[in-house]
Amino acid sequence: MEIEQVILPPPVMVENAPPSRQGMTYAIGDIHGEVTLLRRLFEILPLREEDTLVFLGDCLNRGEDSVGTIYALRDLKQQHPACIFLRGNHEDKWLECWDGARFTHAPKSKSARRLWRHYQGKIPFAVGDWLEETRIDYEDKYAYYAHAGALPGHPYASTSDKEKMWGVEGFLESEYDWGKPIVCGHWGLIDPLIKPNLICVDTRACRGGMLTAIRLPDRKLFQVQHTYNTSHKHKHQKARMKQVK
Repeated sequence: MEIEQVILPPPVMVENAPPSRQGMTYAIGDIHGEVTLLRRLFEILPLREEDTLVFLGDCLNRGEDSVGTIYALRDLKQQHPACIFLRGNHEDKWLECWDGARFTHAPKSKSARRLWRHYQGKIPFAVGDWLEETRIDYEDKYAYYAHAGALPGHPYASTSDKEKMWGVEGFLESEYDWGKPIVCGHWGLIDPLIKPNLICVDTRACRGGMLTAIRLPDRKLFQVQHTYNTSHKHKHQKARMKQVK
């Protein structure tokens, strides 16, 4: 789907910015190819050189332009090296089709097959090269980060790679304390889920929802969304920020 280019109002300035220069972490939810939303999100993020960006996986499939999204992420890392790209279940399936030089076939999903047909089976090498860079999880002083979360009721180290990428039933309902919050995407919620022990910021960016980022440790949310004006038959986008304690 082609997205009309639009102009947002000037970026919202952050009030009560952290007084210290310690590095903050921005965790970004599932992008699913919504490259325009990704660009708009970075128009409102008050990113500093010392901050870290953690992309929580499922950056491709379903949305506006999966390959364009990967190129945008690669360019972003050139400008801001402190980028962590986590592996979601969609990246996991594409890696199964990658032989280190090319994609031999497409995963068995409608969006993946559509991408395959669009490129006539010749998806750019840069996509596979980027997929190889993805990692299963990440940890800093604020949280554990994994695409689909962790195994409830067990230490974080007990969670398998597959469970971190594909999810475990009951994770979102768990009150278990892993020692640090778990920050994840994957679950396709209408609104971010913010609990003392876990945070989920997959808010259906490719399904008319929002692309969400959360900043740690202060838990400020940054969100952008496609909105549709059916009377004028055009699209525009809005951005908002809020802080969640």
